[in-house]
Amino acid sequence: MNAPAHQPEVGAAAQRSRSPNTRAILWAGIAVLALVVIAFASTFMRAPQLDPDTPEGVVQRYLQAAVEGRRTEARSYLSDRLQRECERGLPRYVSRDAYRIELMAAIVEGTTAEVEVMVAEQDAGVFDGYYEFPAFYSLVSTGDGWRITDQDWPWRACSERTLDWKETP
Repeated sequence: MNAPAHQPEVGAAAQRSRSPNTRAILWAGIAVLALVVIAFASTFMRAPQLDPDTPEGVVQRYLQAAVEGRRTEARSYLSDRLQRECERGLPRYVSRDAYRIELMAAIVEGTTAEVEVMVAEQDAGVFDGYYEFPAFYSLVSTGDGWRITDQDWPWRACSERTLDWKETP
């Protein structure tokens, strides 16, 4: 059997018209892949460490220790009174949840400071949204650095203001 003498060929114009479409799809795929890689890498990047001698640096380290369940380290950032009078089991173990914590403001006036952060806590699953809320921290400067005296999160029941309220008859 002989092959047919003439097979239909795809014309040069048809090949050229497919070529730009194929290139556009290829470049779009590369762009999407690059965005996925960047997003994936950014989830594993740690926030820059703030100066540990500043109120905001103390709050950052306190929250990192609290979220990761390092209770002894977290307690070391609290005032002497809070270390004595607050339950040893606190702060609660929170690393099972996903968090984003962003420094919003830090106001230092002499030996006292107020630090505000925005906490975004993921509800349950990977695809669930985040619940955002502000958290405030009061600090006092001691001879050996800044110590937290009042806090909104994650250990609300352990603040000097709360302890004073409980003592009032």
